[in-house]
Amino acid sequence: MTSARILYPQFRDEQQDSKYPFADNATLKSTSGKVAIGGDTFIDASLFPIRSVGKLYISAVVVSAQNVTVTIGDANSAFLITASYGTFDPPADGVLPFTDAYGRPAGMLLANNLASFTTWDIGTYTFTAKATEFVSSVVIPANEPGVRGITDADTGRTLYGDIWLVGDQGVVLRKEGDNVIRVDIVGNPLFKRSLCNAPGSSAPAPRYLKTINNVPPDEFGNFTITATGTDTVLRIYQENDAIVISSVGRSVL
Repeated sequence: MTSARILYPQFRDEQQDSKYPFADNATLKSTSGKVAIGGDTFIDASLFPIRSVGKLYISAVVVSAQNVTVTIGDANSAFLITASYGTFDPPADGVLPFTDAYGRPAGMLLANNLASFTTWDIGTYTFTAKATEFVSSVVIPANEPGVRGITDADTGRTLYGDIWLVGDQGVVLRKEGDNVIRVDIVGNPLFKRSLCNAPGSSAPAPRYLKTINNVPPDEFGNFTITATGTDTVLRIYQENDAIVISSVGRSVL
């Protein structure tokens, strides 16, 4: 019986004998020549660092007793993005996520054999771009220029991803065109009330008088309360923020 011919092999089987995601001419050897990244260590990649220039490559692998850190660089910086995992606790799914210096997602490597790094001695191993260059198909260029994050001036924390800009205390934000955010400071007519509120609290919603005995106000929004007649004992007057209705003496019949 003739052997079966596989027309569409599985991805991992197809890449078993190639250096993908590295370039075909990549040596995968460290600068010192003491170690080399195995051809089966990584089988796929998707990299999208912000402001990357030129080709990407693994610039360093740091092996410690607790962690293994992989650093990827470009033509401008050898320390562009990094990823770490526990030396004896590699990710079960093989996904090694990378972040940049601000903590923003910058890509991933799909590992097949991270255990190979545990055979290396503790230390820092550097690589040249020629030794570990990635193929261009795994690099996703970012649209430049653009807003990639916002840094809080008080805490120094960088925010990225979905960011909401909310106008408050008389500040109105609106979009104008495709790349413009307009800020209008129109003021807050209730600023005194806002200043009296505790931080993080909001003033209770006002409850306005709508009717008196089911009688609504006039066309100007006014209620007229007055004593009628010349011999009435009722007195109606305003005191502070209240309407006082009182009686004085007795009327004479």
